[in-house]
Amino acid sequence: MTRYTDISPSESVAKGPELPSVEWQRINQAAPLRLRIDPRSPGDRLPAADIVIVTWTSAEWSAMDHVFAGSEAGAGRAIHDWSWKENWFPYTRAASGFTADPKSGALWGYFRMVQITDRSQRPWRVLLFKSNSHLAHPPWIEGLSAMIRAILADTGADRIYSIGTAGGGRLNVRLGDVVVTNAALLDLQRPQNAGDPDNGAMFRCQTWYPASALKAEVEQNLLYRLRDLLTPDIVNALFAELQIRDPDDPSPYTLDDLLNDPIRPSELGTPFIHLLKDVPLLTTDFYFIGADDDAVAYSFLEMDDAVIAREAERLGVRYAFIRNISDPIVNTRTGSGQRLTDSVRSAWSAVVYEQCGFFTSFNGALATWAAIAGEGTPVYDPPRDRVAAPTTAGDPLEVKLVREVRSCGTCTFFWPDDKRTQPYGPYTAFDLELNTPYVVPGSDNGHPWLLGRTRAPSFPDPEVADGCRKAPIMTIGINPNLTAFLPSQRGAAWAYPSFSSLDNTDAWTKYAWYYRYRSVYQERFSLDFVRKFILPEGRFYAPRGGRLMAALRPDDSPQWTIAVRYDGDATDTVITLPGQLGDFPYVVLFDVFPPNNAFAAGDVIAGRVAVPEGLQVEVLQEPQGYYTQFLPTLHRFQDTLHAAGHGGAKLQIGEDVTQLDMVACASPHWNPGFLGGTPQSITEIVDNCVGRNAWAIKQLIQTRPAVLFVVSQSSWNMLRQFLGAHVMRAEPLPDRPEDHDFTLLRSTTDPMQPCNLVFDVVVDGLRYQHTTRLVITPHFSYGTNFVPQYRLSPAEWENFTASYADFVAALTEENGFRLILPDAEKPDAYTVVQLSADPEKAAAARSWAEQQFPAAAAALRPSYYDANAMMASVLDDLFQQGKLGWTDLGNGTGYLSRTEGSCQFCVNRHWRFPNECRYGKDKEAPPPADFLERVAAQIVATGKPAPLTPPAVMASVTAPGAMAPPPPPL
Repeated sequence: MTRYTDISPSESVAKGPELPSVEWQRINQAAPLRLRIDPRSPGDRLPAADIVIVTWTSAEWSAMDHVFAGSEAGAGRAIHDWSWKENWFPYTRAASGFTADPKSGALWGYFRMVQITDRSQRPWRVLLFKSNSHLAHPPWIEGLSAMIRAILADTGADRIYSIGTAGGGRLNVRLGDVVVTNAALLDLQRPQNAGDPDNGAMFRCQTWYPASALKAEVEQNLLYRLRDLLTPDIVNALFAELQIRDPDDPSPYTLDDLLNDPIRPSELGTPFIHLLKDVPLLTTDFYFIGADDDAVAYSFLEMDDAVIAREAERLGVRYAFIRNISDPIVNTRTGSGQRLTDSVRSAWSAVVYEQCGFFTSFNGALATWAAIAGEGTPVYDPPRDRVAAPTTAGDPLEVKLVREVRSCGTCTFFWPDDKRTQPYGPYTAFDLELNTPYVVPGSDNGHPWLLGRTRAPSFPDPEVADGCRKAPIMTIGINPNLTAFLPSQRGAAWAYPSFSSLDNTDAWTKYAWYYRYRSVYQERFSLDFVRKFILPEGRFYAPRGGRLMAALRPDDSPQWTIAVRYDGDATDTVITLPGQLGDFPYVVLFDVFPPNNAFAAGDVIAGRVAVPEGLQVEVLQEPQGYYTQFLPTLHRFQDTLHAAGHGGAKLQIGEDVTQLDMVACASPHWNPGFLGGTPQSITEIVDNCVGRNAWAIKQLIQTRPAVLFVVSQSSWNMLRQFLGAHVMRAEPLPDRPEDHDFTLLRSTTDPMQPCNLVFDVVVDGLRYQHTTRLVITPHFSYGTNFVPQYRLSPAEWENFTASYADFVAALTEENGFRLILPDAEKPDAYTVVQLSADPEKAAAARSWAEQQFPAAAAALRPSYYDANAMMASVLDDLFQQGKLGWTDLGNGTGYLSRTEGSCQFCVNRHWRFPNECRYGKDKEAPPPADFLERVAAQIVATGKPAPLTPPAVMASVTAPGAMAPPPPPL
């Protein structure tokens, strides 16, 4: 019997002792969980599954069942035990048009279901399938292809494995070893197959390769060592059996002539799992035994897998092949040079298979389990440091910040010791396949960026500054926005960078590159891609059509509710999404606004998303409103440069504007409900990040921007808490600005009373001195803050309405105005008269008011705000003063001049970004080692102002956070 003839689903598998139990506890793992299958008929569709595993021979089938479904009790498996077959279900859908070899059994075969939980606790529904269809037996390639198509169509699986016995292709691959590949070459010779148009074709799964995290543990602790089976007595008995089977063979040979390294018992110690990515297996429709080096180009030899590769690739399903070596390369000559006949070689291969195929299949099944269970990661990557990570002496501050910020775990709220108690996530993540990919110009809408690889779901790493470290313009906010928390289609599709050092890349270089070139975009995957990885357990299906009406998350609880209105109902139905801490998060797959709020009967409305790692995927970039909010200001200043004769000026966020946050870790809102529940928990985060670690302040000191735009009063309160003593203005900024952000905007854009952040300290006899213009802006997350508008206090509005009632009555949208009165719960809020965001329409409305109601228009002028124009006026002022400059390259091009001091962020001993540094800052002499760090420490130590009044303190923790309003549809 060989792997070619062992096709009966009812015969004894082979010879030998009992298959050992699987000692899962040795690697601290649990056996797969058997899943119940509802009563069914053979012609029914298969259950839904994430993964399909197909095997072929009787030996493979029994070993697969033992590992995946029979190992919970810790018992072994006798070769002649077939009682386990009662738990397998026949499958015949679409098989009636094909006829099999009677020995093969009824088409298509048998199946059962198990669940495997990987290292990140993601459950995988796995369909195990014993195929009765074979390429080298009826119904040949046509039947095998039809079977694979039916299985994949029924299950909707994302990936398929073919596992089982195989012939060795290389002398270093020994009996009992396992080989893993993702490529297959098809070689057909039988007349029933040879006419296939893909004969000779090679297939390669480019989008995925199985995980190997558990490879070493399984090799050392679970795989069966074939030298325990092939004792000297057994080997002699096999040789005797060989001579009995072919007594008339004329060639003289001895046992030593047949024993080579792939099968010699002394060489069969610890079996090895060979990872041969992109090395094709050879699929034949005849029994091929490797000889010497005639198959060295192949990872192994078998008789079905290339057909699976072809059909899976056509259907967009990922595939891999994990085969155990049951018949290694057989010598072609004796020690004296005499040629061994084909019949001797075939018979020797057969007796080895009969004795060992059951046990080598055990190894192959375990290696396949390891590939599935090895997905994900149970630990933080990189490991988290409670104190600043040690860095190599001699690195400049801007490079040190990459190491220290990315690995920071100071705040236990964001980074608890037990990853399963993290309050947010784990969220969909991606990696880059190159250290420094090309930079793609973006668009106003979502656009393809590059091909990436999914990473295990995770919480986003802390962020360093975005953009050029010597850009003269800087914006600063509180912390990054946790966009995936927002219930919406985009919330479900967002993905965060999580860089690895796989495939000869470097995680630190990728992290630095990403934040050097990040501008106004955030990454996401297509919603269709994400939908494939909504876990089956816990899905909420629509019993009938309807609309999503509300999806609110009032705090950081993983359990929250949505409201839907089913067709024909008069009221909403509230659905509780029962999320649990540390579990994969619930997402909604519809929006609360048209057109993507409507669902049909049977649609999945919500579920837990768990996108696995290692998948190649197109990464899309989507402009984020917060980051694009500064663009109109920048474009106005660009017009100023053009008017000054610099026609080639083209300013960009990320190149000319550095974006920074005072807190490096992301959250959905900045208030106690989302940050630990109390003001004290927020205070701890702020003290750690802004004060103790001073990440943003260190970057500010290294960058030396000409102007710093502080985004919102909340950010100003936080900045003032640590640097307020260094803020200089003739008349101090108010502790309690009546109109919050807008009062501060007016005060800090007043050219007669500029507001500056002044650093002047001496460290070790060396002076550090720098002045930055300070501007406080409305919050970038709310576009309505930046439309032209009039703002009046309650008293001013009362007087205005009394004096100009006719004009107030004319403040209608038909005339170009939108009147927004204070909410009843906030009677002290200002009344707002908004104009259109379209400059021409806004100008027309103001002109109409000047003509029709000149006195009222004159009374309104002091209350007028155009935030973009006011912010741009500061840039114009600094340009006229020479504090913002243009460097002309003499060929019609140039750049906004960089700030003082050296910078080695893009070019250093750890990495070198292509075509950098374009400003020559890496050629300037850096400051003494650790000088800027000591400057930062002294500035923080002397930066605390007089205590804020309690209302101002409260404003810093109750003002709106970083979350933007619901975005437009995808």
